[in-house]
Amino acid sequence: MILPSARVKLFFLAISASLLLAFANTAQATPITSFLDASLTTGSLSGTNFVVSFSYDNASLTGTGQEFIGLLSFDFTLLGTHFTSADIYQGGQAIFQDGTLENVTAAFDPGLTNPGGNAPVNSIAFGFGGPGVIGYRDLNLAFGAGTYSVVSPEPSTFVSLLLGLAALVVVKRSRRFAAS
Repeated sequence: MILPSARVKLFFLAISASLLLAFANTAQATPITSFLDASLTTGSLSGTNFVVSFSYDNASLTGTGQEFIGLLSFDFTLLGTHFTSADIYQGGQAIFQDGTLENVTAAFDPGLTNPGGNAPVNSIAFGFGGPGVIGYRDLNLAFGAGTYSVVSPEPSTFVSLLLGLAALVVVKRSRRFAAS
């Protein structure tokens, strides 16, 4: 049987660990991986949907004002052709406003980075028309557009939530044992 004072200590220990982990994630270098849900909505590739995986290191974020963080990775496959951060010819940044991710920029020109390749577009750019905007030129040089949205929260949110839920389970179980 867990004594009430032990339950209280265990509860505060779990909450403290949760808070420490949340603050540690903002103070230390933490590669953050997120995803974009992308959709081309106009032009010859209208109706094409794909997912973009990107990452950045949040170590230098201060949470104040506008901040630009270089992307560590940016990967997607468009109609069978894989694009990576090595193919970015302009941009390659995560843009934050007061610590909140506002935009991601990355532009690709397969003709420059992979001449003679079989890319389905002449060029494609994310975030240069504003947050959530995609622009592209197809192989006939006709323009098209699309949108994207960030679909995953940062890992520190999940970790804090899981630790908080674990603390509640511990308290509930300890109450059950104390009652028996």
